[in-house]
Amino acid sequence: MDLSRDPSVIASAAAEEVRALNHRTGNPAAYQNPSDISDVVNALATLAERLPQTLQQASAGLRRFEEDQAIRMDDGSDPSEEVTRALGALLNAEESLTIVCAFLKEAASPLSHMGGHFADLP
Repeated sequence: MDLSRDPSVIASAAAEEVRALNHRTGNPAAYQNPSDISDVVNALATLAERLPQTLQQASAGLRRFEEDQAIRMDDGSDPSEEVTRALGALLNAEESLTIVCAFLKEAASPLSHMGGHFADLP
């Protein structure tokens, strides 16, 4: 884990990996057996479980800039209202991820018991 990279670089790399997954699995044949799907869903559940902390830390960073009066809006307006709006949206996203995570874990439960048909078995 390279913690010397800027947070935006790390987040962009994560987004690109999800994009690669989307392209790779665009063809259902990308999955060799049901356990592959289980692995993907479990990994996505872990991702969803970790994202709320990421959002909390982004909110903390935004609050710090606000407290230091280190935010300038591109139109010259007072940033207070926009900071409040952004913080509210980040909190909503965090709460929504809790629901996403619960559904992914629900999906992962039956998937973990699935196997494929193998030619050498009756």
